[in-house]
Amino acid sequence: MTDQRGGDSNEHGDASPEATCPRCGSSITEHGGTCPDCGLVFLDEDGGLTEEAADALFEDRDLDIAEGTYVPQWVRLLVALAITAPMAPVVLFVVGSVVSLPLWLSGLVFLSGWFLPAMALARLAVPSSIVAAGLVVLGATLASTPVLIVAGRAILGVDAQSIGAFGSDAWAAQTAFLAVGSVVLVLGVFLYRYAGRKRNQWARDRQP
Repeated sequence: MTDQRGGDSNEHGDASPEATCPRCGSSITEHGGTCPDCGLVFLDEDGGLTEEAADALFEDRDLDIAEGTYVPQWVRLLVALAITAPMAPVVLFVVGSVVSLPLWLSGLVFLSGWFLPAMALARLAVPSSIVAAGLVVLGATLASTPVLIVAGRAILGVDAQSIGAFGSDAWAAQTAFLAVGSVVLVLGVFLYRYAGRKRNQWARDRQP
């Protein structure tokens, strides 16, 4: 009877869920923090989840639709298009301030300044990270707009001196764009760090 109870105890009491690699699905239960198949390092020196492992947990193929953590590609693309919409007129303003563009080319530059950043940001798995990264890109672009215009004119040998409503006062333009861009950039960095902490927390919660 003792053996039988011991067997039951081993069968039911010692059973534990098997941990699997978030990238390839192989067992990582007894492999010291590194997947034996794909080589993913999922534990850092302090025993916490690595950034690489957290990213792998939120890739499309590993997200659990039933748990509500899956965000379809088309939803992420819509979020990215919404946050990068202000990029289009900024890009058109920079390019149009350097060279004269026909109407059809202006439209192409406008759409490129909108869709290309959106497609890049849509690769991020978490919508809050898309919004944060979009703010960072927009803020950096705004802050450097006058510099980009002046540099572009210098490279192409354009004689124009005015920068939109600021006229030839490049310092006033740089100050205004830098102030607005810095605010947007700081907000983006803050949100990106917050989203990163939430992502890591969700990843830890998903660990067996």
